[in-house]
Amino acid sequence: MEKYRKIIIVIFSLIMTMSFYNCNEITPEVFLQKSWSRSYEEEISKEIQIYRPSNYKEFPPSRYREVFEFEANNVCKYLILAENDGHYMENGKWEYNESTKIIKIFNSNSEIKYEFEVVELTNDLLKLR
Repeated sequence: MEKYRKIIIVIFSLIMTMSFYNCNEITPEVFLQKSWSRSYEEEISKEIQIYRPSNYKEFPPSRYREVFEFEANNVCKYLILAENDGHYMENGKWEYNESTKIIKIFNSNSEIKYEFEVVELTNDLLKLR
């Protein structure tokens, strides 16, 4: 009986440790790692841009809708507005500074393509200035 008690305590300790570890993994970088589409229909100010996960809803038709795809290891893709309406995804890199809340998106030549301040970030909402 004592043997089973020890096994149960070890299993419980492992479960608690794993739960605690997973809670600590929810960082802004984790929330950012998905495809975000600009939801300009929701914007009430020219200062703040609103993005939703690309699969959040069916967005109304639009000539162009800004899209960012943030992946692990700071790899990203962003939609390019082409002059001939032949929009395409461009590869790049991204970095997020948690203390300043600044996200930078670099093109393949390591030049800053976009720089935003993250105003709000949840699982289904990204507000940028």
